Order: sequence, then C-alpha cells, then structure tokens
Amino acid sequence: MSHPVKEGPRHDTSGVEHGLEALRRSPAFRGPVEPLDDHEHTTDHLALVYESRDEQFAAAIPYIHQGLERGERCVYITHENSREAVVEAMRDWGIDVDDALESGALSIYDERATYLRTGSFDPEDTLAFLDDAITEAAEEYEALRVTGEMSFILDDDACVDDLVKCESKANYLFEDVDGMALCQYNRKRFPPEVIRDVVNTHPHLIHDNRVSYNSYYEPPSEFLGPDRADREVDRMLGTLREQTDAKAKLEERQRFVGKQTEIIARTDQTFEEKLQALFELSCDRFDLELGALARVDTEDDRFEVEYLSDEHEHFEPGVELPLSETYCTAATEIKAAGSVSDPREEGYDDIHVYREFGVRAYLGTYVEVDGGTDRTFFFVASELRDEDFSDDERAFLQSMGQWVKYELERRNRERELRERTDHLSALVETTPECIKTVADDGTLLQMNSAGLDMVGADSDSDVIGESVYGLIAPEHRETFREFNERICRGESGTLEFDIIGLEGTRRHMETHAAPLRSPDGTVSQIALTRDITEQVEREHDLERALDLLEKTERIADVGGWEIDPETMDVFWTDHLFRLLKVSGDDEPPLEEALDMYHEEDRAIVEDAIEKALDSGDPFDIEVRIRTAGDEVRWLRLQGVPETKTETGTETVGEAVVSLRGAAQDVTERKRREQRLEDVIERLEQFAYAASHDLQEPLRMVSSYLQLLERRYENALDAEGEEFLEFAVNGAERMREMIEGLLAYSRVETQGDPLEPVALEAVFDGVLSDLQIQIEESDAEITVGDLPRVAGDAGQLRQVFQNLLSNAITYSGDEPPRIHVSAERDGSEWNVSVRDEGIGIDPDDQDRIFEVFQRLHTHDEYDGTGIGLAVCERIVERHGGEIRVESEPGEGATFTVTLPAVAHR
Repeated sequence: MSHPVKEGPRHDTSGVEHGLEALRRSPAFRGPVEPLDDHEHTTDHLALVYESRDEQFAAAIPYIHQGLERGERCVYITHENSREAVVEAMRDWGIDVDDALESGALSIYDERATYLRTGSFDPEDTLAFLDDAITEAAEEYEALRVTGEMSFILDDDACVDDLVKCESKANYLFEDVDGMALCQYNRKRFPPEVIRDVVNTHPHLIHDNRVSYNSYYEPPSEFLGPDRADREVDRMLGTLREQTDAKAKLEERQRFVGKQTEIIARTDQTFEEKLQALFELSCDRFDLELGALARVDTEDDRFEVEYLSDEHEHFEPGVELPLSETYCTAATEIKAAGSVSDPREEGYDDIHVYREFGVRAYLGTYVEVDGGTDRTFFFVASELRDEDFSDDERAFLQSMGQWVKYELERRNRERELRERTDHLSALVETTPECIKTVADDGTLLQMNSAGLDMVGADSDSDVIGESVYGLIAPEHRETFREFNERICRGESGTLEFDIIGLEGTRRHMETHAAPLRSPDGTVSQIALTRDITEQVEREHDLERALDLLEKTERIADVGGWEIDPETMDVFWTDHLFRLLKVSGDDEPPLEEALDMYHEEDRAIVEDAIEKALDSGDPFDIEVRIRTAGDEVRWLRLQGVPETKTETGTETVGEAVVSLRGAAQDVTERKRREQRLEDVIERLEQFAYAASHDLQEPLRMVSSYLQLLERRYENALDAEGEEFLEFAVNGAERMREMIEGLLAYSRVETQGDPLEPVALEAVFDGVLSDLQIQIEESDAEITVGDLPRVAGDAGQLRQVFQNLLSNAITYSGDEPPRIHVSAERDGSEWNVSVRDEGIGIDPDDQDRIFEVFQRLHTHDEYDGTGIGLAVCERIVERHGGEIRVESEPGEGATFTVTLPAVAHR
C-alpha cells in the first residue's frame, strides 16, 4: 500500500529493506548501523538521546518521513512537544501530514492514549499496546514504525526502573517482526543513571544524527539477571583489553603505512629498488617468506614471474605456468585482494604450486594495468597459516597494489611518450619540408635538417638565434614580418614568399603557420614550409603549354573533347565551343551534343563511341554537323580510349576509364577533295573515252598491217619485211598500253566492295592462272600461312598475279625461287613476295610504280610499264601501301600492306 508524501529536498529513500537496513539508506543519519554479532534478537529497537528540540526533530522527523515513504504504518507519541509542534515539524520536512493522517498511515497520540491509557504506567500494558499495533499494521502496511517521547515517565508516579525494564523486554517484542521503535530521551531531563540504563538496554543509539553501534548494550537476560555487576566488570575489562589491542594494532598499522609511504616517496630510487623495499616490508608485515610480481592473462591462462623479493627453489623471473595452476586465481577471479590460508580446505590442493612447489599460504592482489599487461602482486609461504589474513592485511596489500598499478601505468605512459617523441623527432628530421619555430621578434628558434638545407646552412648554429628576416627576399621581408606578428597574436595562415639562402640561392617557399604557446605564456610561430620553386616553374610551364595549345587549336582549327564512361558527362576545350559555334561555358549533355550531327551521320558517331567504350579501340571518322546557325560542316572526329587493367573474380581485362579525342573542321579539305574527285572522275572518263576511242583506229591500223603482211609477203624485200614487222609490233604495244591505261582508269570506278577475303584462295587462283609460265620456267613458289583481309578479291588477284609474274620474268638465268609470307602489324597485314632474281637498283625503286616507266628495253623483257602502277593504285584503294626492298643481283621483296579483318 502506498501513501502520498511530499518530497523533502534533502533525502533519498530508495531501497526495500526494513528496520536498520532502511536507516543505512537514509542521508539523515550517519554511521554503519551494524547488527550485533553476539545476540540472536532483533536490533530494530533504538534510543534517541538529544539535548535540544532541533536535535530531537532532526532525528525523529526523518525517521517518520522515511517510514511513510516506504509504505509503513507510522505512530508518533507526544508528551514533551505538543501535537501542533510535531505536525509543523513534519510539514517543514515535506510530509503531507493531512493526507497521511486521513489515510491512516500516520497516527499522532499523546501519552494518555498509549503509555498511560490505564491511568498509570504499566510495562505489561505498554508491551501489549505495541504488540497489538504490530499485529494491526501487518494486515495493511509494510511494517510498523513507532517513536515516542519518553519524558512522560518523569511526570508520573511510576518508577523509572520499570520503564528501563520495559525497554529491555521490548527487544524481544521486535524480534522477527516487521517493526521498529525509536525511544526519545531528553538528556537534560533524565538523570544520568537513567540515560546509562537506556544506553545499556538499546542495541543502537541515535545521537548527533549518528546511528551508533552500541558496544555497551546488555541483552535483557543479562541486564535483568542477578549477576549483572560481575558481567559489567567483565565487559569493562574486555572493553579496555579490546581498546588496548586495537590501539596496538593501529600503531602497528600506522608504522607499516608510514614506512610504505616513505618508500614510495623516495625520489632517489628506481621502481625496482622501491619494489624490493616493499617486498621486504610486506614479508615482515604478513609474516610470509617471498614476495613477487607476475604478469597474468586470464583469457590465455598465462602466468609469468617478473620480479621476486629473494631467491627461490622454483620461482624465478621468467618462469611461466598456467594461471589456473597458481594461487593467483584467488585474486584474479575477484579482481581484488585474495588469500589462501588452508589449501586443502579451500580446494587448492590439486594445483601445481601446491604439489610441486610446496606453497601453503598465499596473499595477493590483482593489478589491472591500463594499456599494458595485468599483474598479480603477491606473497607466499611454505608453512600453513594459523589464522586467516585480516582485512587490514588485505587493505595494506591493496594499497601497495595501487602504487604498483600507478607506477606500471606511468612507465607505460612514459614509454609511449618517449616512443611518440622519438617518432615525432624522426618525422621532423626526415621530412623533406622545413619545420621551424620563430619568435614574435623574428628570432629563429628551431629548424630541422631539411630547413637548414633549404637556406644553405652547414649547421643550426649558422641560423638559430639569428633573425629570420635576413633570409627573406627584400621585396617580401615586410610582408613576412607582418605575417609572423599575426601568427604570434594567435592567428593561423598560409603565405608564399622568396628566400635568399646563405649561398645566395633564391627559392620560392610556401608556409603553413600556427601559434605555439609555451608554458611560460609566450607565443611563437610554428610552421611547415615547402620549397615550391620547381612547382611554380612547372605551373608556369603548364600555363605556357596551355596557352600554346589554345593558340595551336585556333591555328589548326582543332578542339578537344572527353567523355566520362561512368557518368557519360562531356568536356570540351574552349576552342570546340567556338568551332561548333555553341554559346555559353557549359558543355551540353551527350544526347544534345549528338543531336548536333547530321541526321545521316549521327548513327555513325554513336556507333563509333559505343564500340570504342566497349572494345577500347580508337576510331577516326569524318562526319557532318549542323552548327547553331544551321550550317552544315565536315568534322574529322578522332577518339582514343584510355584503359586500365582490372582484375575481376574470374578474369583480367582492360576497362575504359576515359574517352578522349579531337574534332577538326575539315570542311574546306572535303570541298577540295570533292573538287579533286570531280576532276579525277572527268579525267578517268576522258582516259576511258580516249583509250576506248583509240581502240578502233588502232584495230584498223593493225588489220591493214596484217593484210599487207599476208598479201605482199613475197613482194617485200628483207628491209621492207623488217619495216613491216616494226609497224606490226608497234601497233601491238600500242594496244597493250591502251588496255593498261584503261585498266588503270577503272581501278576506282569498276572495283567491287571491300569485304573479308581469304588470301589463300586468292593465291590459289593466281597459281592456277600462271601454271603454264611456272612450268615453262621451272619456278618454285612456296606460300606460308595467309590471313583474311578486307579487300576486293578480283583486284587483289590482279595485284599478286602481277607480282608473281614479274618475279618469274625477272628471275635471271636460274630457275625462279619465290616465297610468299604474311606478318601481322597491329590492325594491318604485311604480305610479302620475295624472289632471288636480278634485283632493282635503289635509285629506280620509286620510278617502277610510275605509269609507263620501264627499266629494261623491249628486247630484254616484254611489258608496258603500267602493271606496278595499277598495283599501287589498287593497294591505295584498299587503304594500304606497296613498297620494294632490293639490291641489284640480290633479288627483290615486294610488300603489300592490307587492312586486317576486324574480329567481332
């Protein structure tokens, strides 16, 4: 059951205990409130001894307040104070008195309704009243809490001794029940002998806001017994004996504590020396043989001896054991001081140090070390202990353990600080940047090795202590002075300036500075300064290069572009904006940029970009674009993907990370090419018409010459026949030249589309066509593996037939030996025809590809001198080239470059 009680500003009444346990939780009382060890009855019976009303209410009202907050039935019996005074005191304390009275949780009686309800004081009736109150409270409340002002007995004719006997018997009344009583005695009104008996009959006393353990308490059987005087003498002597022993123990404890403090405070000894002194002191204090400090790891079950107080048969520094085989688990398991006095009784008779080392007693404490390995600080003996270790001994050991913890952690911190300092010093000395400190007046205080090198100093004595302003270039000196003063006023900043070193070398520097405050309150500049001379020069070079690139773009009318494969964002150089006549500074999205291309060419651009991003192959295309003014212009669009190797879960491949390229306006070239193509077309038409029209008169000449030869064969003399033969041969050569010229003019106009062609099939056809020539000349022709190329099969057959026929014709006196091979070169194939014939002079190697150019007379070799010119034109139509390598008498190698078939 709960009752409303106003919160007092001075209390915390948490907890669920009753009686004395509850008082322990109340801040209104001081003292341990310990139960009596030698008595089996309850101790929930207290006496309040006071000398003023303030002192009285300072104990009694919090006592009631706590009971109400805990849901207990509370009774206050007045006599010395009026009901109104008690109610007012309760309200001052924050108790809602009206509500508590109305609910029945609080009752305020006077002595006539309680102690004197029969008209006079009757001890038995008083005990009966309390017994009934306890029983009634148990039905509805957590407990009963009673306090009464006992001065009523002084105004009644009753004997005070009866009251004292009643108080003694009341101790039995509160045994094993949920109730407690607080009897209030005014020391100024009661005789001293009565107060003495009150002290003797109450297990605990409240005085001066303290709840005291009553060492003078006498149980009822003793207080009311016939041998009270003898027992009082025994108790007094025992008290003196205990006080004397306690004082002796206190003096001994103070002596050891003083010695411990003196050892710890020594400034001229190392940790190890102090530890040894503490070992010796503690062995004396605990009457044990050996002290030790060991590293322990509870997770890995590890124990390693680190320090010992003396030599030992089994223990020595470095000895390792499982932690579970030592007594130290008595300390590590509770992470405090632990002990073993009887190993067999305490379950340690099966561990290694008991069986093998003969250790029979142990006192140790767990030392948890932040940032390091934990320890146990312990002492052992080979003899059993007669008694357990005391709390004082454990406390003394724990205090030493705290010092060990502090020292180990301090050493760890100092080691870490040294390591960090050494690391920082190494960084400062090895960094390529200058690190320096400068005073507010410009004095150079510190500078690392890199800084000394920058200013050309052989040692720090050359510049340390001198004014740093002397190293600053004159035109920057005042700026640096102002900068240094701002930094020393607490600002941070960056500055670029020039220095002139001791050797006269000028350097451009960049410094990042911040204020550095010293313990004495002075502020200096600490700065990291970099030599950016080369960087500035590179930036100037880059600016010049960019300026040159921009001018080159304008002169060449070329703009640069880039596409990010991940975002498909587009970047243009400034000239591309001008080239495409696009206003603004922001590149259009890729889709909008593609919309600028001619509707017939947009697909070409999209396909080229897509293939480049997929395959990583470059492209070079020419397409039309519509400018913002609706003008159609031609662009040469080149793209080169940038790739990097990517390793996946199963494969390794090249990934495109960027697509960069150039766009050049080739409109004028395209127009010139178109005009040239028109001219060439007209020339080809003229050549075709001329050669075709010459065929008819040439046939007529040939026919009449042949008719003359047949009809007048016998009428002509030898000279006439010779003249006629010259005329017939000339007409035949004229016919061959006209046919060659006709073939030359038809290369572009009557060729087939370029498609994948197997060169092996082409050469098979060529060898078949030349079979008679091969057999007549006894030629040996070997052909290696030949590829597939992009070409016109008929024209390629014409090229290689001409090359093989020439190789047979110009083989010299030996039977022809010819080898055909192919070699891949990037996106092209080099197909070579090598012979062992008469060779070609290097000076004539370009002339043989010209029309009607011959190196030999008709008497030496037949031919029109147009075959290689046709071959060259066919190869050029295929986007390749033909060349020859030869020396006279060493044979010749003709190489034809043809485009490879793209793999898809």
